Amino acid sequence: MRLGFRHTAFQAVCTVLVLCFALGLLQRADTVQPVFGEDSVRVPILMYHSILKDSARQGKYVISPAVLAADLDALQAKGYTAITVSDLLAYVQDGADLPEKPVMITFDDGYYNNYIYAYPLLKQRGMKAVVSIIGSQTALFTDNGEENAYWSHLRLDRLREMQDVFEVQNHSWNLHEYGERRGCLRRRGEDETRYETLLREDTEQTQTLITDAGLPAPTCYTYPFGACSKESETLLKSMGFRCTLGCEERVNTVTRNPDCLFELGRFNRPAGQSTESFLHRALGED
Repeated sequence: MRLGFRHTAFQAVCTVLVLCFALGLLQRADTVQPVFGEDSVRVPILMYHSILKDSARQGKYVISPAVLAADLDALQAKGYTAITVSDLLAYVQDGADLPEKPVMITFDDGYYNNYIYAYPLLKQRGMKAVVSIIGSQTALFTDNGEENAYWSHLRLDRLREMQDVFEVQNHSWNLHEYGERRGCLRRRGEDETRYETLLREDTEQTQTLITDAGLPAPTCYTYPFGACSKESETLLKSMGFRCTLGCEERVNTVTRNPDCLFELGRFNRPAGQSTESFLHRALGED
């Protein structure tokens, strides 16, 4: 009887231990869920604008070449590989692979100083990037030939020269003026048909400028000011765009579903913030 009792007690203790272990696993599963599935990739996107050495000009949308260089070096040290929109499309639509730790580096507006500073820094490191141009500004400086780090935009010949590093995308023809309209949003009371005609014609003008220069047709529309709507998304999709870039600061989860490439989030890079602090926020790493 004493042996039987001890055996029964031992079995009871073992059962309790097994149950506790199983419960612990269940609780862990509730709190440590896998963030990404087999066919999804985490893709942070960084947003740069103007690059100038002049410290008096640096601010929310202007940083120094030294800051950009530090960011690029830190990305590589952390094991990130720079990708483009084409790489995302290949992953989503063609089943191609992406690097283990992809990151997209974007430059908005197409400033000439991107050629002076960003282009060589990226090229030296074997990194790719995306530049989204304002068509009217590229056309203006292509025509007048001016090249000034402070105010001019990239000419078409520079864009062709930079193709080994930069992928060129569409940032509207002329929708960056403040006024009744914000970016490509429809104005209050504006007729729907008239609005759609304006957005289509504005967008096509930049597409034509780029393709007539012998550059690949943009597949991505970068929203002026990040301002978008269901109307703009529907129209841009109907025009054949397969990706749009916004300004909401969030890390993207890219899947095999083509819809995941619309309104992608990005993190703006301001001056006055350390590389460590900016990348900690933008990459979403602990």
